[in-house]
Amino acid sequence: MTTEEFIVWRNLAVIPVIVGILWTLAVLLCREWVKSDLNDRLCRPIHVRWLPFSWRNGRYRCAFRVMYADALGQIHRALCWTFWHRPSVTWISDEIIGIGQDPTPK
Repeated sequence: MTTEEFIVWRNLAVIPVIVGILWTLAVLLCREWVKSDLNDRLCRPIHVRWLPFSWRNGRYRCAFRVMYADALGQIHRALCWTFWHRPSVTWISDEIIGIGQDPTPK
């Protein structure tokens, strides 16, 4: 293998790495949008878990399973998704699973 061929293959191998990094950063940005939406509603996020490969209404979405405490101290378990390109959060389901018993220490 010549030096020129090696450079070409190396440059081609870098493309998936760049795409993976950009995709990871997009997921992290969507997660921050969910946390920001919770803070705007005066809720405290306990944990926000990404749901990979979420397919909703014929489209791939950036979805999260969320556990949070509201202003009254009630613990909620919810499911939400965001668009990849704008900071709007759509809450799919939300249920109260506990009252005043935060499973994580402050």
